[in-house]
Amino acid sequence: MVLEVGGSSPLTRPNLRASGGMVDALVLGTSGQPWGFESLLAHQENEKMEYKNIEKNNFKVSFEVSLDQEAINKIIDQKLLDKQPSFEIAGFRKGKVPINIIKSKIGSQIENEVLNNEISKNINTISEKEKIQSLVQPDVNFKDSYNFSLAFYLKPEIKLDELKTSEIEKITSEVTKKDIDDFREKVRKEYYSLESIDISDDNSVIDFEILNYEEEQKKLFTQKEVRVDLNTETKEEIFIDLKKALLKIKNKSDFSFTTKGTKIEAKIKDVNKKIYPKNDEELIKILKLNSTKELNDKIDNKLKEDMSYLQKEFFIENLLKVLSDKKKIEINDEVVNLELKRKYQIDLSSMKEEHKERIDSLKKLTSENIQKDVFFSELVKFLNVKVEQKELQEYIQKYYGEKIDQRTAETAYGTLLRNKIADESMKTFKIKETKLSLEDLIKKGSHNHESSTHSH
Repeated sequence: MVLEVGGSSPLTRPNLRASGGMVDALVLGTSGQPWGFESLLAHQENEKMEYKNIEKNNFKVSFEVSLDQEAINKIIDQKLLDKQPSFEIAGFRKGKVPINIIKSKIGSQIENEVLNNEISKNINTISEKEKIQSLVQPDVNFKDSYNFSLAFYLKPEIKLDELKTSEIEKITSEVTKKDIDDFREKVRKEYYSLESIDISDDNSVIDFEILNYEEEQKKLFTQKEVRVDLNTETKEEIFIDLKKALLKIKNKSDFSFTTKGTKIEAKIKDVNKKIYPKNDEELIKILKLNSTKELNDKIDNKLKEDMSYLQKEFFIENLLKVLSDKKKIEINDEVVNLELKRKYQIDLSSMKEEHKERIDSLKKLTSENIQKDVFFSELVKFLNVKVEQKELQEYIQKYYGEKIDQRTAETAYGTLLRNKIADESMKTFKIKETKLSLEDLIKKGSHNHESSTHSH
């Protein structure tokens, strides 16, 4: 679990937030220990905090936590001293800047970093010492920078071994010559050049400049100079209005149109038609490949990789649905309401009656997603799957390159973990096989992506 303190200064009552994503959901409560409680110690030796239990029931346990301000200040002071040898500022030689000036410049940042680290470590310490498996990310409310209340929502015990006889649908497919030919045609249509023409048609690519580019227009267009492909498939209101204005328009002409109540005055800079590669030979030259066979092999590998990904995604979703249906988990309303506030910024205390139907639907979806997350984390333990650092690094380098952020790393980790769970689950649970064409498999994937708001 990674927890961070937001805000420019922790003295302004820090706002604890989580890095989010699958990693948090998996790390919490996956130590393998039975959930429950040992006798609480009023003071933890060698820890920079004190904590005490303030509430305990069948779904929640809460604590009051006080950080050792003196010990934390010592850490902050040491970190400031560590910065001194390399710190530079106008008027002082490198390494000679007084500590009080360094503190005035980066003191708040260092304090935030230290508090963030200590809060995260102490929450983990409490979770481990009290043998708590948390259903969702713990709820933290600050009294001040060094004192906060902490609530864990308890994950129920689930015995997956009793559910091994569950039948799970596994969708299979194969890549055919037609799939490769169809994909190669799509590639051909992506690698076009542009040729200037006098009058536009449905397939034209048009460059224009907005002449009255002021505040209202900036709300609709991020740039003064715009390129639009009239062949784009979208129901976006701005594009539909724009296409009506640009269809059959002359090159270099002025035009105006109104969209979303805002008038746009513009000038055509160029009208272009797309020139596609005429045949495979032209295409492989553009792609700098040696032969059509090389291109087909690359397409074959790409389609098989996508097919495998979709098959495992569908299998995981089917598995989680079956397990959730067979073993219902009662999710307390307090947990659901907390997640609604976190994910959708919905405060039920201020909910209006006309929004009730939508809120009820979100509550149902949230409850179902929490159940799936519980089963997902249980599968990690039950199947004993793990992602090694080396394979994570190799995966990231292959699909994301060298420069990535924390969110990307978590996404990569999540994908690898889901793949491993799918592979091991196919060996563990009963399988019901359904065969689909690759086209139908991709359509099913697109439909699920559009209709689903859940991710692990």
